[in-house]
Amino acid sequence: MDKSTRVLNIFTRLLNGETIRKSELSDFGNVSTKSIQRDVRIINDFFYESEYWNNRHTEIVYKKNGYELITHFNSLSSLALLGLMIKIKSLTPILHVDVYNLFKREIQNMRMEERKILYEMLDHFKKRNDKFPGETLMLIEKAISQKNLVWMKFNGRIIEVKPLSTMYMHYDYWFTYEFDKTVYTERVRLIENFKVSDHIFDEVKSKELVTVEIDQTKWDLFRQQYSIVEELERTKDGKIIVRIACTELDAYYIAYQMAPLARILEPQKYIDSFIDRLNQIKSCYG
Repeated sequence: MDKSTRVLNIFTRLLNGETIRKSELSDFGNVSTKSIQRDVRIINDFFYESEYWNNRHTEIVYKKNGYELITHFNSLSSLALLGLMIKIKSLTPILHVDVYNLFKREIQNMRMEERKILYEMLDHFKKRNDKFPGETLMLIEKAISQKNLVWMKFNGRIIEVKPLSTMYMHYDYWFTYEFDKTVYTERVRLIENFKVSDHIFDEVKSKELVTVEIDQTKWDLFRQQYSIVEELERTKDGKIIVRIACTELDAYYIAYQMAPLARILEPQKYIDSFIDRLNQIKSCYG
């Protein structure tokens, strides 16, 4: 095997995360171990001199089991992608196959030595292969941002509703809306048809609102996610008390996911039901 082919072989295998022994390389290339050491030095010189590899941040080192590629530098894009996957993993172990493939395409654009870690992280997810309700979610978010009424076909019935919010819970997407002065939450994937109307709605007229106390540090995020009907008070200790249009399921999600920076104040039946649920969970641990 000629020298250039041998060097490229070492380079490629190390980039793919392999640990390679001197003797293995020597036998494969039919050269001495000293020749392999010189090959490795050539690659390390390349790392040092190349602007792409950020010189001193990447090198081949010899450890107990053989040669390994060590990098002390990661691109901001790869770190951001890894952080995003870790955050999603904390919410759900499942990715729809379209989302999975989106991550896969992004990883393919990363530096070669970063791909192994990112692919391993991506493989922690299970793939969901049923139809992804992406188009409906996009229409819902458009209607929410523009305060447009929407026509929705659900359970064979067509109704005009006020879109309020979306959330991801129990491994599925949920849509909260007001219909006939009552707030409901349904799985997005069960909506049979969805169309954004040209008509604008001014306010929510739900017969039963939920009063929530939110820490100021979460306020910007909270008001983007939920339909604020009325701001009641700003306390001296940095709390904001508001009335929102949401279902009991939404209220539980707020109380659980945002605790201790959010809590339900009214209605009392939601609080009692939420405490009962917490007690049920607690009883599982004796």
